[in-house]
Amino acid sequence: MEVFDLIFLKPILNFLILLSNILFHNFGLAIIMLTILVRLVILPLTLKQLRSSKKMSEAMKELQPKLQQLKKKYAKDPRKMQQEQMTLYKEAGISPLGCLSSPMFVSTLIQLPIFIALYRAIIQALAVTPQDFLGLSQSLYSWPMVREALPVSGSFLWLNLGSPDPYFLIPILVMATMWISQKMISQPAADPQQQSMQNMMQIMMPLMFGFITFTLPAGLGLYFVVTSVFSIVVQYFVYGWGNLGGLRNPFARSSPSPMPSSKLAAPVRAPKHDKTKADITVEKTSGPEKGARYGKSRDKRSDSGGSH
Repeated sequence: MEVFDLIFLKPILNFLILLSNILFHNFGLAIIMLTILVRLVILPLTLKQLRSSKKMSEAMKELQPKLQQLKKKYAKDPRKMQQEQMTLYKEAGISPLGCLSSPMFVSTLIQLPIFIALYRAIIQALAVTPQDFLGLSQSLYSWPMVREALPVSGSFLWLNLGSPDPYFLIPILVMATMWISQKMISQPAADPQQQSMQNMMQIMMPLMFGFITFTLPAGLGLYFVVTSVFSIVVQYFVYGWGNLGGLRNPFARSSPSPMPSSKLAAPVRAPKHDKTKADITVEKTSGPEKGARYGKSRDKRSDSGGSH
């Protein structure tokens, strides 16, 4: 536990107190700024995982016809069907267990000790009991800037950051933002059973975190909300709105749609243009000449007829 306090708790606690002193003695703004900084540190891992997940989902869509054929072909032999599916996944470069080594999994592991340390840091920074004051005094650095920033106020908007939200708005925001974040990047599964499990997870995870924040300090719920909002913004630049609807992402790259063959084969018509004065003049001058030629040919026919 001493190693954990040395690596995570003490740096986070003292950094929060310093941020609070810089940000107008506002502990809520300090939590928001700390959350953003943590997300920026793991942003390269997050972007790499999101792009990898997007490529994998596109590859899965291309494999759907072949997977359906395998299901029909090996309907009575599930073991053989599973082997053939694994072969298809390997050829397409898809790893069914890729999530265990993905950057998102690594980023989750990084955030877990930060989450635990942040919980203890909020309790100690907003100390109420003598035991909390004792823990605070043992965790503080001997820097003058840290000592001068005490005591820390836990008031932020309508919240007391060291206590649960009495109006339950923070748990509701945690559930809503987490559901939106998951819904944006969710991909339809080929198997109905997998799809039902995926839909259940999209509901259970936000409900679980929302239930946790009913009893935890509001400062920790604020950390969850800012984390989900940051994820929504990052995912928007990669996926757009995803499964949330037909809202267009101006930053997403889209390939131009091919022109229909009917339009390509359509004949090109010459553009119409109005007659100019020169055209009218030419027509007028050419009219009598045409009549004269017509008259001469008529006279020749009459002469030939008369001679007979």
